[in-house]
Amino acid sequence: MKRTLVFDFDTVEQKNTFRSLVSDEALFDDPEAPAAPETRVSFAGMLRAADLLSREILLLDVQLLDGAFFLDRGPDAVRTLLARTGSFDQTFSVVARKPSLEESLRFLLLGPDPLSPVLAEFEFSSLAMFWEAPRPLGAALHARSSARLRSCAVSEVARTVAAELQAAWEGLGADQHVPVPTGPFARLAQAWEAWFSEAAAGRIRVRERTREAFDLMGALSRRAAVVREVRATDPAADAAVQFLSETVVRTTALSYLDAHGDQLDGNVSLLQDWWMGAYFDALAEQHETNWLRFREDTAMEDTQRRGRDLAGGEAIQFQGSLVATLHDMPPQVYAVLRHQARSAIHDWQTRPSQKTSDGLAYAVARSNAAVSLWEDRKAMWMRIALTVLPAVVGTLTAGFFSNLLAGVGSAIATVVLGVPLVEFAELHATRKKKMRAHIHFPAVPR
Repeated sequence: MKRTLVFDFDTVEQKNTFRSLVSDEALFDDPEAPAAPETRVSFAGMLRAADLLSREILLLDVQLLDGAFFLDRGPDAVRTLLARTGSFDQTFSVVARKPSLEESLRFLLLGPDPLSPVLAEFEFSSLAMFWEAPRPLGAALHARSSARLRSCAVSEVARTVAAELQAAWEGLGADQHVPVPTGPFARLAQAWEAWFSEAAAGRIRVRERTREAFDLMGALSRRAAVVREVRATDPAADAAVQFLSETVVRTTALSYLDAHGDQLDGNVSLLQDWWMGAYFDALAEQHETNWLRFREDTAMEDTQRRGRDLAGGEAIQFQGSLVATLHDMPPQVYAVLRHQARSAIHDWQTRPSQKTSDGLAYAVARSNAAVSLWEDRKAMWMRIALTVLPAVVGTLTAGFFSNLLAGVGSAIATVVLGVPLVEFAELHATRKKKMRAHIHFPAVPR
């Protein structure tokens, strides 16, 4: 697969799961830190899995400029996670609404009409970095003049957008301004500028998006089978499907589901997965690429690992511990994995199929097992050495050769018996987490 969109990097997904993220830094700094539990989200694991599964991760400008994961981590941390030393070239690229990230951010808040006297009614999901439940700012932004943002220099775009957000947050009047953003809004501006610097230095590729058709209606109709049964048994769900089938704005669709959750009798997740799956089908077709998803997909639960799915498109499902295993790896170990599994990675990326996916999964597991086995052996011999040394010193000091042999033998026996096989079983059991990845092919595999 040449380029791949990642469902889990959608801005709403990043917002909803940000508080469940497992700390990358704590794990890498502390080898005794526990592995990521199944109920938590691993940005490192998902990013690395996408890195292995695709030659290039395709990011929409909004996923980077309003993505809590990417803005919170920043380019240096992302570079470390992916074990890259310089450019992100051939790692991921950004499809932007304008030729530069600065202008894309400017028009993200100006909206589709750059001559509008007011800012767009845009809700920034990235504020989840600072508040668990940030207050909606779309209406307050839409009441503010766009003149300042339209006229500011490119170098001032990040700080100007952050200042407008802060003014809306503080409830300032339309004629009142925040001269310089402070607190969380200053940190947000700095996060934007860090990615701007990467693009300006040529370390990340930004290309302006073309105007191919975005056929969401067609994608929804192709996924009709997903909701056919629930429509027949639940009038509220049938009404929801009718409304969502005519909705092309994501925030409108998600807001409808939030508002009618009590009436939908537990079908909210299914309907949301149906609509968002179609949304990504349309995005993938628009950009002539494929997409993958790591979080559980209600609409894909009964899908075969390979074949025609309920959406009428083709999909491959990975099931196992890919994300969790990759999360557990320090950056240098991940770099070794990429080198050792390079043949299997190339086979999958050039000829995606069940056979090559199995080959990639086997290569990752084999590489990880080799590293783990080496670490197990090293730890065991270290413990033996540390236990034997005091015995040697003690017996030499006492001057009794016979006691030396007895002391050494006793020390070795103590360590061997003190490192039961159950420890090794527990070590590997921590890696047996279940995480699925669905790779969707709404168009011809790219």
